[in-house]
Order: sequence, then C-alpha cells, then structure tokens
Amino acid sequence: MRTVGFFREMSKTDSPVYTETLPKARAEASDYSRRDVFQYLNAGYPVLDVMESTTDLIGGAFHVPGGPSVLTDGTFIWRTDLAPYVQHYAIELPADFVDFMKLNRYIIPQVPQNALIEIAYSVSSMLGFRHDPGAAPQS
Repeated sequence: MRTVGFFREMSKTDSPVYTETLPKARAEASDYSRRDVFQYLNAGYPVLDVMESTTDLIGGAFHVPGGPSVLTDGTFIWRTDLAPYVQHYAIELPADFVDFMKLNRYIIPQVPQNALIEIAYSVSSMLGFRHDPGAAPQS
C-alpha cells in the first residue's frame, strides 16, 4: 500500500506518513487528464472517514469537508482533499500512480471486501488511530 498526497503541510504532527512536500501549482500541461484523475480519486473506496474540513494550502480556492478522510484503489491510498488539488492546480503526482490509473483506464479496480477491511485497519494504525476491538466486525 503506497501513500499519495499525504503532504507534510497538512499534518499537525511529525507523522512519518506525511513525507511528501505539497507541490506547487503547475502552469504547464500535466502528464495526466485532470478530469479523469479527479473522477478516479473521487471514486476510490473509503477506508477512513474523518469529520474535519480542510482548506486549500496553495491558493485558498476551496474547502473540503472530510478532507483528511482516506480512499484507496487497493494499491494506493490518498486523502479526499487530493482530488481538488488535481482539479484546480494539476499538481504533480507520482509517476507510478499515474501509470497505474492509466493502466486501469481511470477506473478503480475491484477490491475484495476483506482486503478493504485490512487496508482500513492498516490506515487507521498508520495514522495513529487506536483500534477498538469492540467496534470491529465479529467473526
């Protein structure tokens, strides 16, 4: 599982998850279709919901309710607020992530439910949330 869009400027702690630096807006054409990537990012499977709004850190153009929430395609994970950065600024994305989206024709691949549950646990742990076994699915 690879993180995308967990920018240091978005974290209030020194979390090791937030290693990337927020890219600047790109004036030149990006190496991806903004529309296709925006739709792909918004279509990810939700694996962590956070009830916090975030604000655009580049130009103040948008607010995202639930911005720190996390989505996945089964291989990569990203924050909900990554999509508006793509839409507004065509920020640079990791080449392997762009290639993965293109390979899948910008359609989120099918991911089995048990894999999504494991990803959700991993994401929660990675971000420092405590696992409450009383709230977990019962076998």
